[in-house]
Order: sequence, then structure tokens, then C-alpha cells
Amino acid sequence: MRHHDVAIWRCPSVATRDERFEELRRQVLAADIEPVSDPEELARLSIRSLHETLGEVVLPDRSEVDIRLHGPGVQGQEIPVREAAAILSAIQETIASLGQALTSQQTVYGPLRGQILRATELRLSPDVRPGSVIFHLIGTGEEVSGNEAVQLTGTETLVDSAMRELFTLVQHSEAGELETGTLAEELRRFGPRVAKHLSELVSQVVRDEIDVDFAWRSPRGQRRRASLQRRSAKVIRNAIKLNEVDVRLVELVGTLITVSKIAKAELQTEDQGRLRLSVDDQTTAGLGRYYNHRVTVLAEQTTRWSATTGQETRAFRLLDIRRIDDDSTDGGAARG
Repeated sequence: MRHHDVAIWRCPSVATRDERFEELRRQVLAADIEPVSDPEELARLSIRSLHETLGEVVLPDRSEVDIRLHGPGVQGQEIPVREAAAILSAIQETIASLGQALTSQQTVYGPLRGQILRATELRLSPDVRPGSVIFHLIGTGEEVSGNEAVQLTGTETLVDSAMRELFTLVQHSEAGELETGTLAEELRRFGPRVAKHLSELVSQVVRDEIDVDFAWRSPRGQRRRASLQRRSAKVIRNAIKLNEVDVRLVELVGTLITVSKIAKAELQTEDQGRLRLSVDDQTTAGLGRYYNHRVTVLAEQTTRWSATTGQETRAFRLLDIRRIDDDSTDGGAARG
């Protein structure tokens, strides 16, 4: 007797364990949900799911970071208000400055843009636990727009990007990468404003003997931890000092618009505007033939950072000059 193929319907309640797992896996992949490996995050998502199932209003996920203050400067569950406020303020300003540095329209001087301040603002909710004080900070969820927008991945906000960079700097300091120059190079990338606020933070940690533990969670549930202890704070402080003076050779292209025996030479460039260059007396005497011509200048650039003001100053010393339409070189140019 021949049996005909028939479709067999199986009640979900009697589906095998493997079948239920595969169906759940299919639904997760279809929903584009990132895998959860952290038990705390799994518990949090379960509670949110329950509230949603019950029809309750569940607010959108926002960036969160726990700041745990502990160490000799924290007595039991108490910390002086001024010290806690100084540390939290330095963290907020560092995050805001990193956010500005990550956007396409960076500013070295003056106040931060209002949009950046709003996008990187953290809201406070304190939590006291044995032997330490924990501040629970929540991002506003606002984002930058237009031509200031930074290139982000997924649902990452600007405050997430800034927090990630702060964690990277702290982890470099934990690894003792001052000798390799990695930490100094990373700090140089973000500019003097970030260095100023980071200097305030690490100085507070060292002076008040308060260690800072960070636990960050992104809107998509990604978690990361870092610890700024007094030892690593000193490493960051030394790396900032390494960047206080940076001397390097640079090539400048522009029009020589000022030649004088009593004032510095001035070069009008397209990308940096008007630059003033120190020139020795012997070279100054031969600069006349380069006046009002397009030239290429080899210069010594000295960049100075102030961790107090967060400002940067640059000075240039002319070493060699030649006209772009003439390959000849001024033989009297100074050599560094």
C-alpha cells in the first residue's frame, strides 16, 4: 500500500527543544537584535520586555554610565560635595570636548557649540553602596545634525562615541603606554581642550585619592568598563606634559606678503590663513626677491599646549625658502 506525502502540523506546545530554539533564533535574527552575553543586560531586557507585554509605557533606551568613586578619599559611604562635584564636572567637560573633537567642525578656542553640549549632556541619579559612592548618569539621547554630524555606527550617539574614546584613553594609561608614545599621540589627536579637562580630572583623582570606575552601556546594550586609578591618572598627566611642547619640521605653501627687518615675515596660506615667521638677520636681507611671490617654505613649527587654559599656540621659524616658479634656493636660509 502506497503512502502519500502529507504535511504534518505540530502544535507549538509540543515542539521539540531544538525546534523552539531555532524558531527563537530565527526571530532574533529577523529583528536585528545584537546577541546579549552580559547577565545584567539580559535581566534588564527581560524586565523591559515584560513591561511592554503588560502594555506599559517604556521609554527608548539611552546611553548610561555608572561612575563609582572609591579609595582612601571616600570614607565609608560619604564623599565631600566639592570633590564629587569637581570629578563629575571634569568628566562631563571631557566628554563634551571629545564630542566636539569628533565632529566635522572642530573648534580649538571659544565656547563649545550648543548642539554639542546638548548631545553630550549627562543627567545625574546617585546611588550609594557599601564602601563607595556611585553616580548613575544617563545621556539625553539628543544628536548633532547637518554638516557637524560625526560618522557613527548603528544607533551609537555622539555621547557614546565620546565615552568610547575616553575609555580607550583610560585603558592606554592602565597598560602603561606612556613609554611607547601611544597615549600621547592619542591625546594630541583630540587637541588641547580635551587635554585641559582630562588634566583637571586626573589631578583631582591624584590629589583627593579617589579612584574612578566607569561602567558604560550603549542604547543597544553594549557594555564596557574602565578604571581610572591614581597610578593610571599619573600616567595620563605625564602624557599631557609630553604634549605641552611639540617641535617638528613643516612645509608651508603661500604668498610672502610681508618682508621687514623689524617685524616677522608673513606668509598668506590657503589652509591656515596668515602665518608669521621668525627669520634671522642674514636670511631677512635676501627675502626681497620672494616678496609677493608664491613660495614654498621649510619651517620649524613649535606648538605649545596649555593644560590650564586649553589653548594652543604655534610659532614658526623659517629655515629655507624657494619660489614655486623658480627651483633656485636661497643659500642664506638658516638651517635648524
